[in-house]
Amino acid sequence: MNNQLIAWGSTVVSLTIIGVLFWLVSLRLPKPEGKNENLRNFHCAHPPSLINKEFRFEGFYPVFSALITKPLIAYGIMVLLSVGRDHLPYQIFAGYVGGLPLLVQILFGLLVIDVSVWIRHGFVHKYFWSFHAVHHSAKELSWMTTHRLHPLDNFVMSLINFTVLYMIGFSAEGMVAAMIIKDFNNYFVHSNIVLDYPKPLKYILVSPNMHRWHHALEPEAHNKNFCVVFAFIDYVLGTYYVPDNALPKGYGSNQTELDDIERKTILSELWIPFKLKRPAMARPPVTSVTLEDSKTGIGAS
Repeated sequence: MNNQLIAWGSTVVSLTIIGVLFWLVSLRLPKPEGKNENLRNFHCAHPPSLINKEFRFEGFYPVFSALITKPLIAYGIMVLLSVGRDHLPYQIFAGYVGGLPLLVQILFGLLVIDVSVWIRHGFVHKYFWSFHAVHHSAKELSWMTTHRLHPLDNFVMSLINFTVLYMIGFSAEGMVAAMIIKDFNNYFVHSNIVLDYPKPLKYILVSPNMHRWHHALEPEAHNKNFCVVFAFIDYVLGTYYVPDNALPKGYGSNQTELDDIERKTILSELWIPFKLKRPAMARPPVTSVTLEDSKTGIGAS
């Protein structure tokens, strides 16, 4: 019990620090070109705030994860190891990476982790969408959306992530540093910050604008931009979609019950995925909003 209380306390403190940091950054950033007042009409960012109207959902999941989901994940990993230890290759790159300079280890670790993210992210989109749709049900993206994962979705993705890293990862300081960088960048790309990178950097690193397209309602963005660090992995594997000078018109899962933030409760959000029967991401056409459109008001709500 004491360990759970410590986990809960550390989660609240760390998330509070990160939230204040991203809020301060969002206040300092310039607004999108051509839009000097209502950011909501630009459909790319919401007015900077520490707490949005979905906070009751997004604040629930990290605490629930720290107290319940993560202990279950740890148990699942122990079971997986006891069953598959003799059948899974173990850290096949460890012998090659351990003696490299720390910076190279970190870069290689980030690459390995992001490949793992691409694999498990694609898996839940294709085979576990009804539960992963909870993550996509956010109508306003924020750094806390990172933790908005249904417990079963979190459990499955964690087991896949562990299996991949167990097989191709390595035990070194570089991997630990890489995990920290990946986690922080995952917060960053989910955050309420308007930022795209100039070419060719936008094809190398994932930006907040790139990840907004992952959460977009537009059908052409369906099953795109799975990575959270290296954009070139998505580009090489055919899952890259970042139109120039444009951002999504809206965000959500396109599942009516999940997207109804006014009526649903935390308990109903946890239960709804068990009832969903529609095929993954069957999204209606939605016209994106371009920078040029934002100047004329076309497409703005």
